[in-house]
Amino acid sequence: MKKQILIASLLLSSSLFFACGNSNKSNEDGETEEPGVIESLSNAGEAVKSLSGLEKAMKDVEAQTNALKGKTPVNNDDLKNLLPETLDGLKRKSIRVGESSALGISSADATYENEDGSKTLDVSIMDGAGEAASAITGLAFYGFNTDSEEISDDRTEKTTDYKGQRAKLTESKYNEEQTSTIEWIHKKRYLMKLEGKGYTLDQVGNLMENLALSNLPE
Repeated sequence: MKKQILIASLLLSSSLFFACGNSNKSNEDGETEEPGVIESLSNAGEAVKSLSGLEKAMKDVEAQTNALKGKTPVNNDDLKNLLPETLDGLKRKSIRVGESSALGISSADATYENEDGSKTLDVSIMDGAGEAASAITGLAFYGFNTDSEEISDDRTEKTTDYKGQRAKLTESKYNEEQTSTIEWIHKKRYLMKLEGKGYTLDQVGNLMENLALSNLPE
């Protein structure tokens, strides 16, 4: 983690160097004009502010990761009980638990489908507690706290505030079939993913509250 902070600091230091180096302006005769003192200080101040924000974010990630590292992962039955036999009227077709237990990671996945297959729901849960899982969750912490957006003809992906927490929202269309996905970290510990084929993003968002997550330990 310290190495990550160092790398991030070096990158931002480079950004500061190039920002200051490219801030020179040309006058009408094509001659280069040196920036004024106030402008230079302003540019430097913005870069330092960004660096400070990044360092704080990295320190927060490190603290959260260390806190999870010392916790005991929940058992498979606890996660299995969170995946009901039906969800939004769709029947559970499959369920998988403990696929990464050899690594000390507790996880569970379930797939739901209606009768004609026009709608499906996929739910994934991973407990971030423990040595291996905390490292994965640490990367997710940083990703979810970075505002980003990507838009193409058939896909929109955005990381932002959603229903009171940070989340990654994805919508895609293929042959008029819509798929919506929400990924988030529950209780700063559990990596959650809820994907619905034939669902809008708002419909998938409403289903977040149908999962009995409140009894999970912090």
